Amino acid sequence: MNTDYVIVGAGSAGCAIAFRLTEAGHKVIVIEFGGGDGSPLIQMPAALSYPMNMQRYD
Repeated sequence: MNTDYVIVGAGSAGCAIAFRLTEAGHKVIVIEFGGGDGSPLIQMPAALSYPMNMQRYD
């Protein structure tokens, strides 16, 4: 696999940079680490707004 850039972190800045680089024709790999979360507050669409005010999900 050939790539021009490797971006570590898919936060808002990492994703924006990756998007801009791909728009310019570069090949980009984005690496993100995050554990799975089986919490019903994450899995259930009706509970979408609950995690927004919780430190754990911020």
